[in-house]
Amino acid sequence: MALFQLFFISILSSCVAQDEDIMTPVVNIYSELKELKATVDVLTVDLNTAKNELAEQKSLIQDLQKQIKESPKVAFTASMSSTEDTHRGPFSSETKLIFDKVLTNIGNAYDPVTGVFKAPVKGVYYFRYSGSAFSSHDMGLSIFKGTARFVSSYEYNSGERNDQMSNGAVMELDVGEEVHMRLWVRTWIFVDPRYNYSTFTGYLLYPLDSTSV
Repeated sequence: MALFQLFFISILSSCVAQDEDIMTPVVNIYSELKELKATVDVLTVDLNTAKNELAEQKSLIQDLQKQIKESPKVAFTASMSSTEDTHRGPFSSETKLIFDKVLTNIGNAYDPVTGVFKAPVKGVYYFRYSGSAFSSHDMGLSIFKGTARFVSSYEYNSGERNDQMSNGAVMELDVGEEVHMRLWVRTWIFVDPRYNYSTFTGYLLYPLDSTSV
């Protein structure tokens, strides 16, 4: 009988030990929840930061779109009209060229009657010209900002069939400042009725406000 009791007690002790192992948690649930909450808090902060940055970028894009929409549109290209192949020059003094054949004149800042571009807004502009001449004649061209020569090109007669040249410049202009082109003394420039070899072009790169330097 005593042996049986000892055997029963041994079995009972083994079962209690197994139950205790089952009830004992493998991990500390409170600690895990605390770490999970900390991770969620960090992710929430990152998400809010991303939302704020996205809102700032959206506002910046809207401002840029508004500036582009409200920015003045200024661009022109003009050639010289003729009913046949001919030329301008030579003249005994430097002469303003009148590019009276308007190909593009967005904003109407270029006057084909006077050959003068007048800046409608303060800004940075780009101007370019091209010139063609017979090889038996010299060709000299200049862009003038007001009464001051800005950039020039000169082509000596080369003995070839035709001569071509071009040049360009970036200018900062105040409202009302004028730009035009001149033909040098005793030089020629070719004018054709169809191909527009000789042209004068300009456009606004971007406006400047009154506080710009």
